[in-house]
Amino acid sequence: MAVANLEGPTPTLLPEPPVKDFMGEAQWETLFALLDGVLPSITSTTSSTVKDKSGSILLSDTEFETLVDESVSALANPPSRDKIKEYLEFRPSQDPKFRDDCLRSLAIVPQRGQLVAVLKLLSGHTGSMLLTGYWTLITDQPTKIRQSIMQSWASSRIGGLRVLSKSLAQMAQKANSTYSTFFKEISGYSDIPRDWKPTEGYNFEFVQVPAGVGIHEITTDVIIVGSGCGGGVSAKNLAEAGHRVIVVDKGYYFPPSQLPMTQEAASHYLYDAGGVFFSDSASTGVVCGGSWGGGGTVNWSVCFRLQDYVREEWAATGLPLFTSSDFDDCMDRVWDFIGASKDAIRQNARNQALLDGTKALGWRGGVVEQNTGGKEHYCGQCHLGCNSAEKRGPAVAWLPAAAEAGAEFMEGFAVEKVVFASDGVTAIGVEGLWTARHEDGTVHKPESARTQRRVFIKAKKVIVSGGSIWSPVILAKSGVQNRNVGRHLHLHPTNLVSAVWGHKDMASWEGGIITSYVNEFENLDGKGHGVKLEPTCNIPYATYALQTWIDGPDAKLLALKYRHLGTFISLTRDRDTGRVYPDPKKGTPRIDYNTSDFDREHTIEGVIALAKICYVSGATEIRPHLQHLLPFIPKDGGKRQAEHKVGKDPEFTDPDFAAWIKQVRDVDNKPPITMCMSAHQMGSCRMSATQESGVVDMKGKVWGTRNLYVADASVFPSASGVNPMVTAMALADWISRGVSRELGGGQ
Repeated sequence: MAVANLEGPTPTLLPEPPVKDFMGEAQWETLFALLDGVLPSITSTTSSTVKDKSGSILLSDTEFETLVDESVSALANPPSRDKIKEYLEFRPSQDPKFRDDCLRSLAIVPQRGQLVAVLKLLSGHTGSMLLTGYWTLITDQPTKIRQSIMQSWASSRIGGLRVLSKSLAQMAQKANSTYSTFFKEISGYSDIPRDWKPTEGYNFEFVQVPAGVGIHEITTDVIIVGSGCGGGVSAKNLAEAGHRVIVVDKGYYFPPSQLPMTQEAASHYLYDAGGVFFSDSASTGVVCGGSWGGGGTVNWSVCFRLQDYVREEWAATGLPLFTSSDFDDCMDRVWDFIGASKDAIRQNARNQALLDGTKALGWRGGVVEQNTGGKEHYCGQCHLGCNSAEKRGPAVAWLPAAAEAGAEFMEGFAVEKVVFASDGVTAIGVEGLWTARHEDGTVHKPESARTQRRVFIKAKKVIVSGGSIWSPVILAKSGVQNRNVGRHLHLHPTNLVSAVWGHKDMASWEGGIITSYVNEFENLDGKGHGVKLEPTCNIPYATYALQTWIDGPDAKLLALKYRHLGTFISLTRDRDTGRVYPDPKKGTPRIDYNTSDFDREHTIEGVIALAKICYVSGATEIRPHLQHLLPFIPKDGGKRQAEHKVGKDPEFTDPDFAAWIKQVRDVDNKPPITMCMSAHQMGSCRMSATQESGVVDMKGKVWGTRNLYVADASVFPSASGVNPMVTAMALADWISRGVSRELGGGQ
């Protein structure tokens, strides 16, 4: 066990890197040669500090000094010119940690085979000629040609090459922003908050299973699969009603003393799929919590009540619950227990820019409640796990309350299926594989060095609360025969907009992540579909992985500007849906989702609105994350921006800005070239009035079964249109109280 550090979190070690033998050495070197084109070393022809200039873009002395001047002038408190030169000349692809991150990323993505096939082609002269137009191999090309190959792919008429260029740029920029020492030194960013202090978390006790070869059996009243927002609420209600409860999760608990983690450790331990699930088409990245506490451990404190028009829409499908006083009571109980409040919110620079821009444009927006019990919670790194224990999520509030009422817990238990009685209808428990921690308490060592055993937990009632990605997969693997399982998946797809504010210190990794919002555009079709505009998490890899790549120098300069940059999302209430299904070989979730033309038209209007907010709040560089779109940089030095009048639309007062907005609309955001991101998954086990149209009834019971329930955001009848935490908790409150009544409890 690592020794606690009073000046920062106890380190959480990563497992050994996966084996790299899915590609040969020639393919790996081809890959890193391509990544040189994304983030190259840049030096002058006469520089004596770069020994091997074959891996650099070579500039004349005058050009190089001009680039250094530009870099220095972009920063409020620049380092020395020598440090800037050292940064520009550094070649990320030769950094072992950069390479390790690329290996870890590639080892788990479903599309890996396609990339390997392309790299094999590129390793031969014929394949190189076919894909690059050059007989000379990429590894033998100067870096400037490598960059031009990447640029040619980005604008190719062949869709697969455009997707390849985008994916390689994302891989390089993510690895660089995670590991670059220059990046942290120049920006001042650290994974350890500057006000970090030791914090005590709840002392969870987890059931331990003895070693053995047979299936170990445990008996309880209620088994809850998943420790997130749905599972936490359900556990508290049922345990406090006097029922025996066991909550299980495939993830592990990490106390505040280990938080926040480093970016690389958080991606591995706090999220599923190494940080991001990618849809089959690679058009959508889905961020899904994967540790004890689920999404509630890593979400960003946002508390929105479900809007009346969405409640009425859901009720109109034959579900009167949603317009009832019962549902009001559920939301009120949740709201009070999590301490949702606007008290003590302190806006950071990014959130304040959104509020200022909204006011200057005369749009509707405001401050959003946080689940922090009235505490300031000036934490911008909750995405990496929150050290303060102020955010009243499952692991801080709901599960400790359940424990005090007698609930039991198991971490490291991956449920594979619900077990049914001989009638094939009555759920009697769950079965899966339990993996213990290592004897020293860590979880980074290989499973072969830790106790594993199959476990069957027998129960009177089974509640699946694995979230909208895992719950339908568990039901499907359990043999639940309902065509709706996994379908009707909503994701709230988002496009992103970043902006640079000159020399203003944004320090966007500090302060509340989402404490403001704009709802001017939430009903663009007159039927409740549109976009909410919000800030987003600005830790480095989340900020840079999806930045539009133009060329190497632009990418390296943009990384330098991190301290002056903020990022926002256009969050879409999607009308149209996708599906989740088990991978036929691994049994893990696969996602089939592409944002529809209808929904992405709304998303792009949100992108344009965010650009206008950035414009009127004084941004000196506006960069939507859209392929082939150059940033807006005012030619007049910001004169028209300074003259903007409150309530005026800058599209009609600044012809240069209007021309650029036209380019935004022309470039478009059609998948898979433009990447959408999602942190909200809903609807894949949707609640319905009939078995033909959904997966669970109004009590949360799976149609056609007995004693089997789902209680999480997967039961939403459609997209909520707001951050779903409160709604998911309210529904879990309703469903679990119903289960308690069936068991004979007092709730």
